Amino acid sequence: MSGDQLSAASRIYELSIQRWGAEGATVIIGRDPRLEAALGKLLRFAAATSPTLLTGETGVGKELFARALFLSSRRSHKLFLTVNCAQYTSEHLAGSELFGYRKGAFTGAQADRRGIFEEADGGVVFLDEIGELTLPTQAMLLRVLSEGEILPVGGARARKVDVRILAATNRDLAEMVAEGRFRKDLYYRLKCLTVEVPTLRQRGDDWQLIARYYLRRLFKEYARSKRLARDTIGILGRYRWPGNVRELKNLVEVGYHLSDSNEITIDDLGSALEERPRWDDLGRLPAGSASGLCERMAAGQETFWEAIHQPYLQRELNRTQVREVIAYALAHCSRGSYKRMLSAFGVSDEDYLKAMDFLRHHDLKPRP
Repeated sequence: MSGDQLSAASRIYELSIQRWGAEGATVIIGRDPRLEAALGKLLRFAAATSPTLLTGETGVGKELFARALFLSSRRSHKLFLTVNCAQYTSEHLAGSELFGYRKGAFTGAQADRRGIFEEADGGVVFLDEIGELTLPTQAMLLRVLSEGEILPVGGARARKVDVRILAATNRDLAEMVAEGRFRKDLYYRLKCLTVEVPTLRQRGDDWQLIARYYLRRLFKEYARSKRLARDTIGILGRYRWPGNVRELKNLVEVGYHLSDSNEITIDDLGSALEERPRWDDLGRLPAGSASGLCERMAAGQETFWEAIHQPYLQRELNRTQVREVIAYALAHCSRGSYKRMLSAFGVSDEDYLKAMDFLRHHDLKPRP
């Protein structure tokens, strides 16, 4: 992350410790530009009072982002309540839990009860999986957003509440609107301030930083230091992470406990991988691919820029794969000379420094 983002992440961490203790620490790890952009937008939205919608796949950390926004807002000294909307299997349950009820509203309602929005008056309510709410409950939520008031189940008079709403979904709400499963007016109320949390597979090598963080936590708990084996890093470097950060956390813990040594191999991970790795998911190229790529460049069929530079920037090749190609070329094609290698791969003398800067900046030179 940039210096500003690092200080923001550190500040959020410290604020979360002050607010919720070590067990509630809000830890944001990563340096990929997509994560930086999403976090930067989130922190700008923290100063607003309007609803904020967090989108992204399951397991990307939307609740983490919601907590970061709350801690950075002017309401951070108030309540922050989280609601899993998927738990409400009936609109009666959703209405009574979210908006409260009055005595005698239904069988068992022996006294008035305040709902979540009334409890959080002045604070923030985070509605996770908002796409799971029924249409009648969506209508009640719209009233909170548009009028700033709630009507308890069985109540005759509305009550004013001052609550900022954060919502999250892994569903396509626009598609649900088109299908009549989500209210259009509610959708447009929510989507004004939207932050898309990037997937783990979009975040380059951030997964390695996150894995090391969880390994350090396990070391503190069990007093045994372990790391991912080099081959494991190569394979996971091309893994698609369908379960995102949540899957990575589980994977590291499984590997830590199943490993018999201080290195976690891919065999230790086994069935914990949600998808079976294929060759194009692996961190190493299939046998012969490095030599074949070198031969095509040397023959003038592709240049360094077409075969290495552009595919790497577009994440079609990862760091491990590029290092493998460069190592092969230095060992077999140029007698260890970068100058000879790049010249043979179609890099002009004028662009030599540009190519070397690219390799250095992205840490693509093979390790000794």
